Amino acid sequence: MNRKGTLLIIVGIVLIAAAAGIFKLQRIKPQRPPDGAAGAAQTAANQLPFRNAVVELTFQSRSLDQREEVLSSTGRRIEYIAAAGGRRREDYERSVTVMRKSTSTEGLTLIFDGTKLYIVRNKDGNRAGSVMDLHEGYDYTVWEDAAAEAFQLPGTVVSEEQVLGRQCKVYTRSQGAADIQKWWVWNGVTLRSESHLETGSTVIDTQEEAVRVEEDGDIDPGLFSPPADVTFAPVTETMAEQLNHHKSAPWMRMGPEMMF
Repeated sequence: MNRKGTLLIIVGIVLIAAAAGIFKLQRIKPQRPPDGAAGAAQTAANQLPFRNAVVELTFQSRSLDQREEVLSSTGRRIEYIAAAGGRRREDYERSVTVMRKSTSTEGLTLIFDGTKLYIVRNKDGNRAGSVMDLHEGYDYTVWEDAAAEAFQLPGTVVSEEQVLGRQCKVYTRSQGAADIQKWWVWNGVTLRSESHLETGSTVIDTQEEAVRVEEDGDIDPGLFSPPADVTFAPVTETMAEQLNHHKSAPWMRMGPEMMF
């Protein structure tokens, strides 16, 4: 097998491993009593960190094999969080380059209207939609997205720093110089994250940081409605998933980038 074929296989393995790791972490049950969507909203009604918030972040990632770049991406995410209304929207866009040659543009939009989660994927201008009913509830509020804070995994070191003038808790996990992850979390919202992972000859570095945070301004209610020009296919659940009434919220994440 030639050099290019070998590197493409490595890229595929790296992406599969990352996706599997994130999926596994999202299925871990949190170490606190779960609440349904309505119950969580009522409990948190008098403890809202803000009424509304808009957070814009930029991110970049780079994967090397034997010091040769095989995959890189840059992009941004904008989060619209209506804490008082229990709604959330995230818009992602990124450019991905493989082997320094092939570049594609990808987009992802998540819209939670308080009951249903709408997902719109856009790759090179082609859009596809799916919808999932979350009326049975989830474990977290619409503003909490930091799995590092929610799960409190053993070995995590906690400190404090500021990002954009906002005091953050910093969660650091390290298994030597080959595996380092850090998250800067403000009121449950991730404002910055970094990850460095070495596996054999492969090195993956990812970074994300907020460049804008707006609190308590008005958010257009239309942003929490699904686009009318997209057809949404329903996502069906297995019987086991239907019985699991308390799921981790879909916006909970471990890494700087959403897996597309």
